Amino acid sequence: MFVKIGLESISPITLAAGRITIGAIIMILLSLKMGIKFPQKVMEWFHCMIVGITGIIIPFILINSSIQYVHSSLAAICMSLSPLFTITLSHYMTHDEKFSKNKLFGIIFGILGVISLFYGAITDINNSPEIYLALLGLVASSFFYALSGVLIKKLKNKNPISTSSAMLITASLIIIPLALIIEKPWMLQPTSSAIYAVFVLGIFATGIASLVLFHLTHLAGATFVSYSAYLIPLIGMAAGNIWLDEPLKIHYTVSVLFIFSGIYLAEKKKTKSKIL
Repeated sequence: MFVKIGLESISPITLAAGRITIGAIIMILLSLKMGIKFPQKVMEWFHCMIVGITGIIIPFILINSSIQYVHSSLAAICMSLSPLFTITLSHYMTHDEKFSKNKLFGIIFGILGVISLFYGAITDINNSPEIYLALLGLVASSFFYALSGVLIKKLKNKNPISTSSAMLITASLIIIPLALIIEKPWMLQPTSSAIYAVFVLGIFATGIASLVLFHLTHLAGATFVSYSAYLIPLIGMAAGNIWLDEPLKIHYTVSVLFIFSGIYLAEKKKTKSKIL
């Protein structure tokens, strides 16, 4: 919702650069306040940069570019696909989160949810190449979120403040020149609500969120952390309807049910085995 508000007068890459830079400043100040050192090795910075590119820069740009053509609630539903991508990637990229038959059924249900989402969105909105690209961009951003979650777990530096600071610093150093070259942000005339949205996104949805993301990923695993995506479509649809007057479509609900069913099936066997 805040991305949608920010995009009313701020261009996509500039909006991403603003929130990433604010998030980086928050984490730098927190690191200095707590006396926590930044990564000491070049390879640690490089690995954090890779996570920053896959988990921040690429998805932020994709979401910002796509949400201009669709409702914010639709974008929120696409984010709920992240656990299904995480399940698949974790099988090939980790040693303790392997694939199973239940997870295969879960992925199938997730795909049905995406099909329902695409079909409903295309029938409700003017059929144009921009709509197709926007939906693909949102699904791709969910994939990159999942990929970054798996990569975070593989980082050797387990300190959440140190690693999240390095990730946001390197991401800001990359995206600021992109925004300056491509969009010329000094020519923009942002509204007060857009500026407010950027600060909310930067402080809470980028800085603090990155810290929590790193800590929980090392503590509980990439798949568990990806389950936070369960809440995104529910909150996204409610917020879009209440504050942005976005309609609640029946196919949105159907898509969410398919996706949630897929995630439930994917984790059902794992949960039973823990209880036994």
